[in-house]
Amino acid sequence: MRSHVFYTILCLLLNSILNAQSLSVSLQVKEKPCQLGEATITIETGLSPIQYEWSNGSILSSAENLETGDYSVKVTDANNQDTTINFHIENPVCEPVPETHFTPNNDGYNDTWNISLINNFPEFDLYVYNRWGQQVHHQTGNYIPWDGKNLTLPLPDATYYYVLYFSRSNKHQFIKGTVSIIR
Repeated sequence: MRSHVFYTILCLLLNSILNAQSLSVSLQVKEKPCQLGEATITIETGLSPIQYEWSNGSILSSAENLETGDYSVKVTDANNQDTTINFHIENPVCEPVPETHFTPNNDGYNDTWNISLINNFPEFDLYVYNRWGQQVHHQTGNYIPWDGKNLTLPLPDATYYYVLYFSRSNKHQFIKGTVSIIR
């Protein structure tokens, strides 16, 4: 009888030691240019099952498509031990990349001026000027590759200057540069 009581006490002690295991987690954040952020929780110690409660509503061990902003995740294990991790996602602006030149000579190769990643900015505002500061081209909202014409007339070989605003309503974010027409 005495050994049975000792065994029972030993089992209770071992069980409480196992249940006293602390919860330890780590967070990995991925931020890639031109993509939304991701975050993943890795459980280092803790009793399963594990519950996740992300500030964006996800209940999985990872959250995807995170825009720039502040987030948190609460992790709770089967012992009801929990921890909350706060973090920030900073998705860098994925700027448009204008070509430096084009050759509108109707040979089917490089005949228009293209701007890659412009579709990321559906409210863009683009201005192109000649060396005297006269506006020779303007586009907004829906980019159509420019054919090097002004009022249906081909412009001469030259370097032109552009200003590309990312949004019509915010003139503080923009890029500027030159584009050359070579015929």
